[in-house]
This record gives sequence, C-alpha cells and structure tokens, in this order.
Amino acid sequence: MKLSVHLLMDKTDESDTHVIDGRRFVVGTTPPRESLVPDFGIRVAANSTYLPAIGLDPEWSRALAHDGLVRGMTGSHVLHVEPRQPLPELLAELLARYTSARYRADSPLLDIINAVPSKSNVVAQLDLTLEHRVRAGLNVGLQEPELRHRGEFYVFAENHWFLVDRQLLAGLEGKLAAIPDVTGEIALQPCIPLAHHADLLTRDMDLVFTTQSFARASATAKRYREWPHCREELTSLHDANWPGWTTGEPRFVYALDPPGALPFLMKVNLLHHVTRIRRRGFEVGFARRPIPTCTLPSPRTEGLPLRNPH
Repeated sequence: MKLSVHLLMDKTDESDTHVIDGRRFVVGTTPPRESLVPDFGIRVAANSTYLPAIGLDPEWSRALAHDGLVRGMTGSHVLHVEPRQPLPELLAELLARYTSARYRADSPLLDIINAVPSKSNVVAQLDLTLEHRVRAGLNVGLQEPELRHRGEFYVFAENHWFLVDRQLLAGLEGKLAAIPDVTGEIALQPCIPLAHHADLLTRDMDLVFTTQSFARASATAKRYREWPHCREELTSLHDANWPGWTTGEPRFVYALDPPGALPFLMKVNLLHHVTRIRRRGFEVGFARRPIPTCTLPSPRTEGLPLRNPH
C-alpha cells in the first residue's frame, strides 16, 4: 500500500507527526497546504535520479522530464511511496534526498524560488499590495501574479508566495537573452509540417515548435540522440523534400515572443528545457510569431507514423 508523505515547514503547530533530525513529517492525512514544504516531491525526485529505488511513485520524476518543473517547485507537497523499509528509515532517506544538493547538476533552477512562510509579515503586505494593484487595474500577471516589494521580487503560485533569488534571476535573464533570434533565417526557409517530433521542418533542418509545451522540444532532442529511427525518419523526410541539400544536425527553434517578455515561471520552464536540449549537443534559437505557416495534419500524435499526404 502506498503511503502519502508530507514534509512540514520548520515552524508549524501540526501534531501527530514523525520527527526525523529535527524535521517533522505527516504520513497519511493531509495537513493544510500552507504548513507544507511546497517543493518536497520535486526535490526528492531530482535527487533520486541516480540513486537506488526506494518505492517512489514516478509522478515527480516524470514532471521533471516533461512540463512539470514549475508545478513541482510550487505544488509537490506530497510524495507517494510504496515502502520497502521501516517507516523511520524511509523518512530519514526521504529527508536526506530532499536536503541533498545533487539536483544542481541537472536541475539547478530548483533554487531560484523559496517559499515564504505563511505566517511571515511580508505575506500580509504582499496580499494587500496585490489587492490594491488588482483594484487599480494594474498588470500583475494573469496566472501567477508577480510583485516587487522593498527591493525583492516575489511570485504567487499554488496559493503561496515565493521569493525569487536575485542572483539566480539575473543569471536566468542573461541566459534567456543569449538565445539567438533566428526569425529572419526561418522566414526565408521553405518548410513542411510534421505530424510528430516537431511542428515544422525547414530546409536547413530546423525543427520548429509552435505549441506552448516547451517540453516537446527537449523530448525530441532525447529521442533524436537515443532512437535511430527518429534520426532516420527526420533525415528521410528532409531528403525527400530537398534532395541534394546538405545539412548538419537539427537546430531546435521555439516559436514565441522574445523570452525576456515571458512571465517569470514560464521563463524558468523555458530555460529548463533549453538547457536539456543544449546538453545533448544541439543549438537552440527562437523565432518571433507569426512564422511561416503550413497546414498541420490532424490528428497529431507522437506515437504514430506520418499520415500519407496522398
């Protein structure tokens, strides 16, 4: 039977807890969210990548591989575990995996936000400021409000305020600004629609992604490196449409507004996947909307072969 494990914030009035090295866990019942560590699940998953299995549900490891990084940073309050050892030993192992810094090799962006304790004075000030700005019709962000308060930058997500690390924010902005704008190059390229792997393929072997899922490009980069039939399929499509046109490896292009204009948490998600793509040895660029359009086959799927256009 799977257990639901929660890690409590340092200061809380919750009773009926298990204490391990000064930190308190709740197993089974779900305490109020404001008393829970919001990134518990995603950090444990990130630090478990190369460690022995201990019965963790794959929910948060899958989130890291897809579009769940931000969701995990702000809302992974619970871990589901199929216990393989006595409860005290399991909780000690989970705490060790939560506090480890091993994740920084693959997911350094986990450090960019820190939850503000719900009983902190700054929470009431942020709530009041947000209310006043909304009433005044000022733009604070539609889904995850963002505020600057007394020299600090905060974002609100999953009913919780998070403080954004200044130094890591500057690094994030710098890395996004360095993504080349290839709009002009893409505009000059003939292209064909793809049913899977990407949305468009250009003559110069650019894989263009027009959908909102940043994870799709990093998943394709992984497949291209690991699955020979993925490389063969894309090469065959290219050669069939532009015989004799010599190209190198694909370049991955996101069709979006300039990255610096994105909401903060979308920036985090984008950089996470750009980093994953580059680690596999590919170039990444962005092209401003609108880009050359092609009629996409329907339905589209990642698992089925291309439809016969005839």
